[in-house]
Amino acid sequence: MKRSLTLTPLSREHHQALVFSKRLKEIFNAPSDKQLQQWLTFKPLLVAALLPHFEEEERYFLHELGVPSQHHLIQHMLQDHQSIRDYIDAQELDKLSVFADLLKAHVRFEERELFPWLEETYALN
Repeated sequence: MKRSLTLTPLSREHHQALVFSKRLKEIFNAPSDKQLQQWLTFKPLLVAALLPHFEEEERYFLHELGVPSQHHLIQHMLQDHQSIRDYIDAQELDKLSVFADLLKAHVRFEERELFPWLEETYALN
């Protein structure tokens, strides 16, 4: 799918998020005595990649583009971002599979719904 030049960097980062989703599933399926160590090693990578990505999307869409925060697509994005932050903070290893599914669904939502709407509505090139 061709992306506007404006959204291409964010879109490229979504591939990494899908890889992270797969890694979360692997940690979830690891032997229980290995899960915590793998999670603690992986968590800083998640934090370093996802949190700045979320901040960039929120800043750009809400402040630079001026998309109303009440718009249902923006509300969906913000709720997903907060849920993902909550999963990262909670460290509930028994929910890593659910976390992985949420991360994957979030990327799909942004790529299939939010980004196309932004490109069309805000005439992004």
